[in-house]
Amino acid sequence: MNKTTRQPMAAVKDSFLTPSSPLLDNHFNEIKEASEEILGLVAILKTLSPTDPKRDECEGRLYGALTHLDHHVKPAIKEWDHVVDRMPEE
Repeated sequence: MNKTTRQPMAAVKDSFLTPSSPLLDNHFNEIKEASEEILGLVAILKTLSPTDPKRDECEGRLYGALTHLDHHVKPAIKEWDHVVDRMPEE
């Protein structure tokens, strides 16, 4: 990421960007998992009728997945800002 323009830059092997931060990597993994779960639940909900008894359970799981996603997105943004702040100026 270019610190002044905040535009992504391609990571070069052995560059500062290659190992960003373990905390950021963890958040990205959690975001990926939550996103996959959300997509799967949305696909299921699209096939269920409004009166299907499984709908309540799927909607509850979707709410939980969205909350989990929110729990990791906000700290990931904060950690990303810290990573960018530690980058050398160009």
